[in-house]
Amino acid sequence: MKRLPAIILSAVFFFSLIIVKLIFVMVVDGNTLQVRALDQWTRDLPSDAPRGEILDRNGEILAGTSTRYNIYVRPNSVKDKEKVATIIADVLGYEKSIVLEKISKRVSEVTIATKVTKEQMDQLFSADIDGVYYSEDNFRYYPNGDFMTQVLGFTGADGFGQTGIESYYDKYLTGVNGAIITETDLIGRELQGGKSYYLPSISGFNVQTTLDARIQRIVEGAVEKAVALYDPKAVACLVMDYTTGEIISLAEYPSFDLNNVPRDDLNKLFSASKSMLVSSVYEPGSTFKILTAASALDLGVMTTSNRFYCSGSRVVDGKKIRCWKTKGHGSIDYGQGVESSCNCVFMDSALAMGTDKFYAYLKNFGLRSKTGVDMVGETSGLFISQDLVKTVDLARIGFGQAVAVTPIGMMSACSAVINGGKTIYPHLVKGIIGQNGEKIENVFEIKESKSVIKEETSATMRELLERVVSNGSGKGAGVNGYSVAGKTGTAQKYENGAIAQGKYISSFLGFSLEDDAPYGVLMIVDEPKGYVYYGSLVAAPLVGDIYRSIFDLLAVPKSNDLDIESGFNPENIEDYVDFVEYEN
Repeated sequence: MKRLPAIILSAVFFFSLIIVKLIFVMVVDGNTLQVRALDQWTRDLPSDAPRGEILDRNGEILAGTSTRYNIYVRPNSVKDKEKVATIIADVLGYEKSIVLEKISKRVSEVTIATKVTKEQMDQLFSADIDGVYYSEDNFRYYPNGDFMTQVLGFTGADGFGQTGIESYYDKYLTGVNGAIITETDLIGRELQGGKSYYLPSISGFNVQTTLDARIQRIVEGAVEKAVALYDPKAVACLVMDYTTGEIISLAEYPSFDLNNVPRDDLNKLFSASKSMLVSSVYEPGSTFKILTAASALDLGVMTTSNRFYCSGSRVVDGKKIRCWKTKGHGSIDYGQGVESSCNCVFMDSALAMGTDKFYAYLKNFGLRSKTGVDMVGETSGLFISQDLVKTVDLARIGFGQAVAVTPIGMMSACSAVINGGKTIYPHLVKGIIGQNGEKIENVFEIKESKSVIKEETSATMRELLERVVSNGSGKGAGVNGYSVAGKTGTAQKYENGAIAQGKYISSFLGFSLEDDAPYGVLMIVDEPKGYVYYGSLVAAPLVGDIYRSIFDLLAVPKSNDLDIESGFNPENIEDYVDFVEYEN
């Protein structure tokens, strides 16, 4: 009798352990075990989710997804192999003997075909054959091929974005995969009376950009023209709305067809995938004078009535710095200095401001940091450390030497000079759109603009830069009847710390002053070959072509009677002889 309580306690203890174990199995491990059981008694075929489309501002598809189907056969589930092989061979155009050999193998599953069309798949399944299954497979395509290559980017074999918008907005573009689940026995045979379940995939969201495919085609044409005329190392062109920061077009050379990504040539792949407009810096040359003039006028150290004497050079810190016009411009006022791009005027402007004040303006313009544009790999400009700037350095910075900036940064900074003095934030995407067209999210957060320069300074700069196009070095960018402002740039390149003889970057930064087309255009031609390399000769006429086509496309009404081209031939160097610029 004394042993009975001990036996009862032991029994209670062991039964308690069993109950605890059962609770653990049912509650804690329940989901895991159910998944294992489901995996043992079912087969599932993946159903890839269609990737969202990338659209231009008008809804044109820039990157789309096409659905194809993969066909599988489970040999254990096929009752009449001859019949199945015959039907598959007829529909897909295969050799019956090859199909029969595949579906006769002692394996659980064989892949018969990939990238089958919906029409072919419907034919197969309307024949009511057993043991045949399908899964969805989506592949990315780009309707325009070699078009916006750097900005759109591409996807990898796994369907995820690798570069460009495809990478930056991958989390929105990527959908949720589905599956087709079939009940089977332990060796993979479909159960008699078993059920199949279809878990539909969820498509990714569409991304609507600020890009305009129509204007992109215009810009791509200008880039191709630059390549044909000058056989350059590289060409890049950016079009942006300088009032909102919306990027309208971005075209670059060299490039490649997004439907045929050169994965077997890694050097070409990496170099042509990277956007030089956001990921590379360049010496801007005389286009930088836009910022020097705006800063000096806004600060009040210069006025349009100031007069200068240019003898062809200035001596700063004992070093002779030449104007591009070595014989000098003589006595000129500030407006004439901007119009003729006199280096001496801009050296005097920078020196009058001093390093601290000039650098403060450049910081406010955003040039000393990234713009925050929604593209992968953006870098920031390079400047001499403020406490290390010598007087001779400051003088050179005034006319665009001894600095390096990104093209997107240059466009952003100079937009504030033109638009009334307000900062803008470059961006590529307007919003995220659902499959039914509803707006899901506005991913670009509009930041509050700040004033960089006064409105009256901006108005003065618009007038001065318009004179550059109507009377000065930017004549090639002019369009009859329309107001265009801008500045040419020609910068020598450096290699290993020394000037690279015969290598230049030719550029033009223009701004349409028409309300119906408030677009800035930056054209950069890197190392044009031949004796023609000035920004006024190379880049400005290309920008003029772009504006002419944009005004026609948008049916912008003429705003004046200006006849810039009268007696002026952009292809005749003699017509440019007084307007070229070249910094030594």
